[in-house]
Amino acid sequence: MSVPKVSVLLPIYNVEPYVEACLNSLLSQTCTDFEIIAVDDCSPDRSSEIVSRVLQSQDKVAWKLVTNEHNQGLAETRRIAAMEATGDYVLCVDSDDYVHPDLIARVIQEAVAHDADAVIFAATNVSADGSVNYQIDSDDKVITGVEAVERIMDLTLQAYCWNKLVRRSIFAGVHHPSGLIYEDICVSVQTLGRSKIVRLIPDRLYFYVLRESGISTRFNPKILDLFAIMDLVEKTTSSLPIENRNRRLFRLKYIYGFRTVAFQVAMRAPTYQLAQPILRTVSERLHLQHLYRMYADSRPKLSFVMCLLKIHPRIFYSFVRRFSER
Repeated sequence: MSVPKVSVLLPIYNVEPYVEACLNSLLSQTCTDFEIIAVDDCSPDRSSEIVSRVLQSQDKVAWKLVTNEHNQGLAETRRIAAMEATGDYVLCVDSDDYVHPDLIARVIQEAVAHDADAVIFAATNVSADGSVNYQIDSDDKVITGVEAVERIMDLTLQAYCWNKLVRRSIFAGVHHPSGLIYEDICVSVQTLGRSKIVRLIPDRLYFYVLRESGISTRFNPKILDLFAIMDLVEKTTSSLPIENRNRRLFRLKYIYGFRTVAFQVAMRAPTYQLAQPILRTVSERLHLQHLYRMYADSRPKLSFVMCLLKIHPRIFYSFVRRFSER
């Protein structure tokens, strides 16, 4: 059997109700020049059995099912999948999402046409019932990897792993922060930073499903991992020739990072007692110069609200809860 152009990396963990639909969307691709590398991260349910049954029942697409000896987390599981892969490129797919039938065909077409190290495409955020929440857009152009990193720092390009086709040699060679959430940011910045040619296409080829039980919608004390991720981003981009590096890093670290931690905790923590230690940590790391730079970056409302956090976490918590419930 010939070596496939693309390896789909499919981490498996606690997705019994969703993984078959995900696999069916992959097996319905208009192009079959890919393989599926599924890695069971010690899932406590029947997810692995379903994956094995569905993949064994077809012969169009090559596949492999690997089982971790112990739970490794998403980042390390993706890395393990990449090490098992044989394709020129890898494509991360979350096993509770689904993809457009032309996904593989389009990314291969663009990668070959431009000799791209990465192809970034648009996506749709949907609810479990299929209703559209919002669109994740992408341009239609070719840029350098450094420009792509600059866009992530400017908050004009999303840092998800699942809307990016990346050369396997690049993806497998970067640091995958095991045990941390928000790992996509660190991985995407590294892979794009090592890419020479990045092709952006506007095609909506991925459907990210927002579920009430998902990690992105519930209160998670590990949200403080985002600070560690930002430190890793700062370290791993230090050698890149990024224009206005300090300004861009501030936007990613404070306008995105600090804002994300503070607002998500305030909105999702069921009680102030649960939110208080995390909000206090953010407040202690937030200095007056940061508030001034938020204001100077044309974000006066954010500067004002974060001032409330600096005054007292409870004031911030009450303010955000009141306005988020409107």
